Amino acid sequence: MPREHGEDGAFIETIGLDDVREVFDAVDGPVILSADVADTLGCSRETARRKLNELYERGDLDRRKVSRRVIYWEPEEDAVGATDTARADPDPTPTHTPGDTGTDTHADESGLIEDVRTYLETTDTGPKTKHGRDAVIDVLEYLREHGTAKTGELKDAVYPEYADEWGSPRSMWNTLDRDLADVPGVEDGGYGKYEYAGDDATREALTQ
Repeated sequence: MPREHGEDGAFIETIGLDDVREVFDAVDGPVILSADVADTLGCSRETARRKLNELYERGDLDRRKVSRRVIYWEPEEDAVGATDTARADPDPTPTHTPGDTGTDTHADESGLIEDVRTYLETTDTGPKTKHGRDAVIDVLEYLREHGTAKTGELKDAVYPEYADEWGSPRSMWNTLDRDLADVPGVEDGGYGKYEYAGDDATREALTQ
């Protein structure tokens, strides 16, 4: 993910909404997926989804779900009421909001998520494929925003972006589940739930 160091040494996210809109010029077709944004801008799919949702909420994009995936497009300027119709869609990808962790993670200014990604890559922890590690990071980001989530919630939130890699949510989860216990920040909450350990505990795990 493109980042810069601030004056205090912390990482600052540098992907803006205008950068996301420029992805329409970089890919073929009138619609884009969050995967297109992630691949073009070099960010996580969770970050891509968040930025696309911000543009949707502002009325700059329309969206709809097609075959488990959410597509986004720039509305026609003369399409009166098109944005209002799109916002009434009862079945969009859920918009993440800060959860029980008490931390606004919409801007990962500390670079913690990317530090976990680097940890997975350098220690050979977790899935060995890029899409497997991307999916694990998406699970971590979801938990960091929501605090805790049931397995079914995590499948629904993460799988749509990886339907090309796994034939079903169950097959994806079978791949991820065996490695989640080794991912810094992810804890088994019991009874089919996972929890976020907290930023401090995650940073501590990264140094062990």
